[in-house]
Amino acid sequence: MTRASRSARAAADSARPARDQFDCKVLSNTPLCREHFRLVLGLPWFPPTEPGQFVQVSCRGMNDDETERAAEVEWPSGRLPRLAGEELEAPQAFLRRPFSLAGRRGTDRGVELDLIHRVVGVGTDWLARLAPGDTVGVLGPLGNRFILPPQGATAILVGGGVGIPPMLYLAEKLAGRSAVAFSGALSKDLVPLTLTADAVRPSADDAEPRMAVAEFSRYGIPSVVTTDDGTYGFRGYVTQALEAYLDRRHSRSTSLRPVVYTCGPEPMMKRVAEIAAVRGLECQVAVERAMACGMGTCQSCCIRVRKPDPARPPLVGRDWCYRLACTDGPVFRGMDLLW
Repeated sequence: MTRASRSARAAADSARPARDQFDCKVLSNTPLCREHFRLVLGLPWFPPTEPGQFVQVSCRGMNDDETERAAEVEWPSGRLPRLAGEELEAPQAFLRRPFSLAGRRGTDRGVELDLIHRVVGVGTDWLARLAPGDTVGVLGPLGNRFILPPQGATAILVGGGVGIPPMLYLAEKLAGRSAVAFSGALSKDLVPLTLTADAVRPSADDAEPRMAVAEFSRYGIPSVVTTDDGTYGFRGYVTQALEAYLDRRHSRSTSLRPVVYTCGPEPMMKRVAEIAAVRGLECQVAVERAMACGMGTCQSCCIRVRKPDPARPPLVGRDWCYRLACTDGPVFRGMDLLW
């Protein structure tokens, strides 16, 4: 590509919207464990993204647009109307579902987006049935991003369950830098990661990071896997393994303090933020909330945060206010969140 063509392409990209609706082709939809799938979507172009951002996915067929099928219904006086349609015959996911980006790649054909989903309801069950060539509606990218640590500081990535995907995208950005990852699940068959065959199976009380997960080790990042029932790795909560690691490896006297990043179930994230606060560590939390729109319109993803100045609006006189996870977040400072 010549310099002129590169400049023309850059100018064209800069004129495109920062977010939009896209029809994506399914490139693959691979089972990762008992309930998780990696969905790879392809499209010619997608706005720039960063770890921590998310997309809203339409979990129903592209022909199910209500505006295309709207029609008048005859309702005779004193009688029940005759209603028919797929939405009345079986459960449908009417609202888009939010998914953190688990990865992004540029290819000769355009852009590939990685999403990891767990089957928990009608929407994700529909996603699990997608096959290569199917079409999926995506809105994004949405939300803010993780801020990378200073050069030389260690990044500590803590993900639980469906909170692991944004940690994978963050690991990609941390390639070649100091980092360690902690991934927690209920049991081994719910770990949505590739456990390397040559990794030594750690004992139930061993929180020593190893190159045991392919998705992290490809970027030179060692990791710890925990399971609540002890079927693999450290037996117990991922927060317990994190505490053991910090107490052994990082003292308060270290000049460059580690930065903690976390996403997962809210009780887990709350505990991670507490662990970081007690040790004086910066903690960035990607919160999870039910979202109907992802753009601040529906106001359904409110979260309480600490205000820097109680005298300023909103809620003058109070030291807290509400923010929206979709537009103000999803990444917040752990010290600002009022759980």
